[in-house]
Amino acid sequence: GGPAGRAVLIKQPGDETVLRIGEAPEPVMGPGELRLRVAATAVNRADLLQRQGMYPPPPGASPLLGLECAGTVVEVGAGVAGWKTGDRAMALLAGGGYAEQVVVHAGSALRVPERLSLEEAAAIPEVFLTAFLNLFEVGGLTAGGRALVHGGGSGVGTASIQLVKAAGAHVLITAGSEDKCGRCLELGADVAIDYRKEDFAERVREETGGRGVDVVLDSIGAQYFGGNLASLATGGRLV
Repeated sequence: GGPAGRAVLIKQPGDETVLRIGEAPEPVMGPGELRLRVAATAVNRADLLQRQGMYPPPPGASPLLGLECAGTVVEVGAGVAGWKTGDRAMALLAGGGYAEQVVVHAGSALRVPERLSLEEAAAIPEVFLTAFLNLFEVGGLTAGGRALVHGGGSGVGTASIQLVKAAGAHVLITAGSEDKCGRCLELGADVAIDYRKEDFAERVREETGGRGVDVVLDSIGAQYFGGNLASLATGGRLV
């Protein structure tokens, strides 16, 4: 790469005190890619794990933290159509967002809508695209449908609540405290279930008049499998 730019660096794994601002080489750009001047990045659970040394970046990815960002296009790679310098972009990254510059495949970048600031846009790609893909593209949720989303207080959970309501559907969530349940209801969840205090599947059947939900979005895994099946309507989808 060219001249070094500033980035957030980690000398050794640890808590947030290991983060420091230093210099990182300019990322090298190839065909099909965009170079962005980063205005804002976001914090994801994976960043916290990577900082602690528990989540190594995939081979070939930037060693820097940062799985999403928003900023301005400063260079357009060969073969990229539809982008020009000065465009506002938000992007899904394999790493490198905690830096002044990032290089990303054009297919992983989206235009920032006029109504969003770059700071707001930086928090969109990871959680909102994950929620959108799984609930609507894979899960097939439609207006009037019902979804059960586990971990309602998480990034994907809060994005899911907002998207399901915007789509005219109903959303039931689980969370691990009264406080989180309350905040999910404030955000628009129709039903919030404290999984530490009650059986979520029983409550789902009760809240849906025994019918169940059309889609379950589950980030927990095996231990929830039985409860998820018991929560599904006939023909429902577990994602």
